[in-house]
Amino acid sequence: MEKLYSVAVLDDHDLISEAIKSLLDANKTYQFVAGFLSASACIQHLNSFNDVDILLLDIHLNGEDGLKICKTLTHDFPSLHKIMLTSLTQQSLVTEALKNGAKGYLPKNVGYHELIEALDTVVRDKIYLHKDISFLPIKNEKESTYRYLPKLTRREKEILQLILDEKTTQEIAEKLFIAVSTVETHRSSLLTKTGSKNVVGLIKYTIEKGLLSL
Repeated sequence: MEKLYSVAVLDDHDLISEAIKSLLDANKTYQFVAGFLSASACIQHLNSFNDVDILLLDIHLNGEDGLKICKTLTHDFPSLHKIMLTSLTQQSLVTEALKNGAKGYLPKNVGYHELIEALDTVVRDKIYLHKDISFLPIKNEKESTYRYLPKLTRREKEILQLILDEKTTQEIAEKLFIAVSTVETHRSSLLTKTGSKNVVGLIKYTIEKGLLSL
């Protein structure tokens, strides 16, 4: 028999809990068990009952800091899988969330299929990030911290490899059968994602970080 996982939500708006509940109503692997409006109510429940496997929680909770709450929950309930459910996607917040023990990061407008994909990922003790978050977490096991590398598209990787091969913009365009302006757009995106000021910096970053090996 397939294991049934229990899911709860910590958010100061009832509608979020109701939305997650409705998404999971017919699911045979994940069961919604509770919605909490405050951290104190959530922690009281967790201390009293052993019926929550996964907790979805917001960052802003009516005066409470969801990131700090996540850290507390990680310490007090180490087996609890935590996914941040928020509209904020700044890299610093994602970094802090993972540092504090979150295993996932989702937007509040998440659809059914991505929600299930995220739940499936975190119960395997893997990290799940929403597709719009353009950085991949790389765990440093020695220091138990995370660093981030840009998530590149297939086309960006192709162009980056050709840049490393010392191809000109015109040569890249001809080889990939795309316009010169398209190559320039992708080059600009690569510079932005890596924080490089120029192509020399981009090449240095790529080699140092092993960007094309991801």
